[in-house]
Amino acid sequence: MKHWRGYWLIAVAFIHTVFALVMFANDYKSLYDNGIINSITSVQVHAAVWFFLFGQVLFIVGLLVHHYEWALGNQFPLSISINLLLLTLIGVVLMPDSGFWLVFPVVFSMLLSKPLLPKHTVAE
Repeated sequence: MKHWRGYWLIAVAFIHTVFALVMFANDYKSLYDNGIINSITSVQVHAAVWFFLFGQVLFIVGLLVHHYEWALGNQFPLSISINLLLLTLIGVVLMPDSGFWLVFPVVFSMLLSKPLLPKHTVAE
C-alpha cells in the first residue's frame, strides 16, 4: 500500500483514544460530575485529560500526513519528519512502556522518502 502512513497514525490515535476512554472512565466521569469547567481536581485526572488530548493531536497529525501522502506524492516536509522523530524519541525515552513505539514505522518511512524542502524566495 503506497499511502499508509496517515492511516497508520489515525489508527494509533483511535486506539489511543479508546484506551483512554476505557482506562480513565472514572476520571472523565469526575470531570462531568464537577461541572467540566475548571474541574480537574487531581494529578490523575490531569493525566487522563492530557492522555485523551494527545490522542486528538495525533489524529490531526495523521490527517496532515495523509494529506501530504496524497497531495504531494509521499513527500513530507523535512521539518515535520524530524520533529515527529524527536517527539517519538522523547516519548520512548520517558515512557518506554507506551505506544510511542508505534510511531517509529511512520517516522522512518517519512525520513527515507524524498523530503519536501522549503522554497526560499527573495522579496522584491
